[in-house]
Amino acid sequence: MSNGLTEGVPRAITGANKDAKRMTAAKRPAATGIPPENAPAFPTGAARRGRAAAGADKPEGTAVTRTYDALRGLILNYEIKPNERLNEVELAARFNVSRTPLREALNRLVVERLLRFEPSIGFYRAKIDVQEIVNLYEFRVMLETEGVKLAVERATDDEIAEVTAFWKNAFARRATVTTAERIANDEQFHERVTALGHNDELVHALRGVNARIHFIRWADTQGGDEHEASYHRHLELLTVLRERDQARAIAVLRNIIVMRQEEIVAILKEGAARLYLANV
Repeated sequence: MSNGLTEGVPRAITGANKDAKRMTAAKRPAATGIPPENAPAFPTGAARRGRAAAGADKPEGTAVTRTYDALRGLILNYEIKPNERLNEVELAARFNVSRTPLREALNRLVVERLLRFEPSIGFYRAKIDVQEIVNLYEFRVMLETEGVKLAVERATDDEIAEVTAFWKNAFARRATVTTAERIANDEQFHERVTALGHNDELVHALRGVNARIHFIRWADTQGGDEHEASYHRHLELLTVLRERDQARAIAVLRNIIVMRQEEIVAILKEGAARLYLANV
């Protein structure tokens, strides 16, 4: 980071120039405001109050969570850029925490693969490569496809109606929301649809994928007619879920995701420098 919180890391992370040619169709990622990894898909008020009460008795745990959330936000917004090393002393001072909760927060981000750690370098953010994005999108398709299959079988009409109301409200406010909010809405849509399958592990895994492809999604934010067309495709998915047509629901979902993958491939080729990619 240019403000002194990060330092340059040797450009030693290799990539997949060749892999770019082998790419089939790869695409896009997602939003801020994702709940913590250990949170339920849609925490109730009681669950939120319970977590807050538990944290109140553990000041160090609260410091870890606060520091983790702040660092994660810097990563998702690319204030911590690829190929940059974190200065722990300055981060501890910035967040007003000791090295112990800072280290715990950093280690959580390493587990999530949002950061890397090497003894000779310390904590740093690795470069993103084309093949990694392709792999993440293939994984995303698997997760969301399984989520839709389960949603057809398990979701109630009321649950589907709640997601539909959320999506219609998000679109109605499209003229006043920020880019970050638009991306967050899209991420929440896909996480909420997956959550209709009543499998928390699928939702947890999808959140992890969304975090790692977040900036690509940011770069590919749609506007105007394209955004409206995307909105209607998402609404169609909810309609088909309500009709319990599993085959069609999977087809609609894959159409949404595959189109995004193709757009991302184009962005990776044309905007490599902007996205700080190593391998295009």
